[in-house]
Amino acid sequence: MVLCFPLLLLLLVLWGPVCPLHAWPKRLTKAHWFEIQHIQPSPLQCNRAMSGINNYTQHCKHQNTFLHDSFQNVAAVCDLLSIVCKNRRHNCHQSSKPVNMTDCRLISGKYPQCRYSAAAQYKFFIVACDPPQKSDPRYKLVPVHLDSIL
Repeated sequence: MVLCFPLLLLLLVLWGPVCPLHAWPKRLTKAHWFEIQHIQPSPLQCNRAMSGINNYTQHCKHQNTFLHDSFQNVAAVCDLLSIVCKNRRHNCHQSSKPVNMTDCRLISGKYPQCRYSAAAQYKFFIVACDPPQKSDPRYKLVPVHLDSIL
């Protein structure tokens, strides 16, 4: 019995994280997953930046936008006036000023050899925000989804 636990743990580590498309890894909060996917204060090359996301999901994500700002600044957008999201919920908030961002788009490859093109942008963004979960930073609301780029 003592030997079973380390073997089970090893199996889980080797198996790696597996999650369906459009889901977040369950061991992360939605806000932490948002931060991993969309917050990048200093721009990185898309292939490198996207590998961090793709390693969680075990597939090549087709498109992703990185906001070149801090989590704190993006979370502050959650304090602005609520607007309707694409999914018709009323928990979205638009940035008051444009930010630098990079749009990464898959051009070729199959996981883990995903290849991306990059497009630098300076635009407004809309985020969906929810109350923080237990291990999230202590804000009234935290960003959990990048709803759109304007």
